[in-house]
Amino acid sequence: MTESRVETGLRRPTEADQPRIAAVVDHWFAGRKVWPLVGRAWFRHFAGTSWIAQDEGGRPHGFLVGFRSPDRPAEAVLHLVAVDPNQRRRGVGRALVEAFIRDADANGASVVRAVAWPDDPIAIAFFRSLGFEAEAGPGSQRLYGVTAWPDYELPGEDRAVLVRALRTGNEGAVENRTIG
Repeated sequence: MTESRVETGLRRPTEADQPRIAAVVDHWFAGRKVWPLVGRAWFRHFAGTSWIAQDEGGRPHGFLVGFRSPDRPAEAVLHLVAVDPNQRRRGVGRALVEAFIRDADANGASVVRAVAWPDDPIAIAFFRSLGFEAEAGPGSQRLYGVTAWPDYELPGEDRAVLVRALRTGNEGAVENRTIG
């Protein structure tokens, strides 16, 4: 599959896509329990800022759920991106993220922020290949070779916060994060 073919296979998700995505997402994350991150509300309320990559038969090859922050309008948040393991290394993930970034930039965001498990070297490498950098600040430390925030979500739930600036001249949108 070429990247241009992936582009033609991108569409906005609908609420009807949620059960199919929830059924496969843990497998796509190598057994990590992530299905709670793809609840129906994401597909109902954020379809206009999210994407699905699919083949001609409508089978999903990947998805991205993201949104522009209502409280920080200069910031777009990439909530979750996943690709079917059998479709990786074909430009699917890149096409999804680039579509999200184009939308975010066109709608006034100056930075995109994503989180990843620091013990997931595939995700960290993927984001870095797209120009994201691990955010550092008070409370961050090196975990698994990447700057990350211990206990970011809950005790024991560490995350690397990955940031990509979209425009120059708005460096204030990329701020250091303090975890209390």
